[in-house]
Amino acid sequence: MIDSFFTWLHDEGKDPKTIQAYRTTIRQFLDWYEKTEGYTDLSNIKPVTIKEFIAYLRHQLNRKQATINKSIAALKTFFAYLVDQGVLTDNPTTRIKIPKVEATETVGEKHVVKWLTKEEQEKLLSYVDLEKNEFQRLRNLAMIDCMLYAGLRVTEVEALKIEDVKVNGDVILTIREGKKGKYASVTLIEKYAKNVKKWLKYRQTLEKGLYQDSLFLFVSERRGKIGARAIQVMLNKYAKLAHMEQITPHRLRHSFCKNLALAGVRIETISKLARHESIETTKIYTDSSQMEMVDALKKM
Repeated sequence: MIDSFFTWLHDEGKDPKTIQAYRTTIRQFLDWYEKTEGYTDLSNIKPVTIKEFIAYLRHQLNRKQATINKSIAALKTFFAYLVDQGVLTDNPTTRIKIPKVEATETVGEKHVVKWLTKEEQEKLLSYVDLEKNEFQRLRNLAMIDCMLYAGLRVTEVEALKIEDVKVNGDVILTIREGKKGKYASVTLIEKYAKNVKKWLKYRQTLEKGLYQDSLFLFVSERRGKIGARAIQVMLNKYAKLAHMEQITPHRLRHSFCKNLALAGVRIETISKLARHESIETTKIYTDSSQMEMVDALKKM
């Protein structure tokens, strides 16, 4: 049944990373349950069992609430599947709630918010702009703009092809394989499109065979396609120069959403521009952070 559950997740179009996360959680839960009870009869699992496992994650493994929430979500999906298949009659996770995590939830380090302030964004870009290597400077600025001002995910940036870029004042980017394989058309407005235009023009002058044979927009100096890991390494380089920490592609995408929220854009519009599946995902950008609330108090 466990194997069939993962087959079902795959057939439902779940992201491979999500499936792997579910697999890790369920394996962890079953191992804990067997060590605790001495057997793995799932029909004996009660809501209190799930609560004890959550306590184990929190107090024994020191997991953060965001990580615990993902585990709860995985177990909810797993047990709902077992009930649907007639393996179980009752779902022990039905009344288990997923607590809301504050927008200041850390990104790998304590007290690091999900997004960058406008000042931090400008600081990072200023160091990229100082890059002496023209190839790297033009490409890196263009990639960052795609994430920071168009909200692209890093996997979407690496997958962009030259034919996916249409220039007409604004730049229209075609996302052929977005999250869960969804197709999308994203606009990088003219105000923030100059770096992508410059890179596209420069890209077309590259004469090496590996570049001319490549269909991809963003290439490395040795390969016809730059990968997500190389993009992170690039960000690490400039973050170190700028004395900044935890600069990830997803923090740039988070910053895109937060910039819209600070500009007063309606949550429904932000959700559509970010291509979120649920508006609940977007709420973290419209809820005031602790820092914003303190700043508001100082204005009294």
